[in-house]
Amino acid sequence: MKWSLITAVFVLLSACGDGVKVEHIEAFAMETSEENEEGIYERTGYLKSNSISIIVEGKNFIKSEIKSIEDFYDKDGNYMKTEIKHSKGGITQITEVENGNTLKKELLEPSTILIPDENIVHVQRYELSDDEKKQLKEHVLSFMKKL
Repeated sequence: MKWSLITAVFVLLSACGDGVKVEHIEAFAMETSEENEEGIYERTGYLKSNSISIIVEGKNFIKSEIKSIEDFYDKDGNYMKTEIKHSKGGITQITEVENGNTLKKELLEPSTILIPDENIVHVQRYELSDDEKKQLKEHVLSFMKKL
């Protein structure tokens, strides 16, 4: 029994070793919609997002982590609310168990940066310089302390 437990722990630790890590730092805006009574999605407004996404993929696992600030606006461009989120998730192929959690907090003032004030239709992604990516990353991480 003892050797079985040691072997199982060793296999799990081996599966969760180093993997390939990819980090995306983004500023984007996209329209929001809700389903109406007829089942048709109608545009309700748009959101602006600053986010850091990290994906780590190993031989037997995938882990993801997303830290974001999202400002929500109605279709007339009036500010509604801000949500800050920190989501983590992952799956291992050995146990085939998914896990994850999300911390979320609502704020009442616009908090995204580096996105122009314009009414968004569909999706708009903004190209960031290296300095802007660094600035955005520091900005998002500073908001994670509020969770």
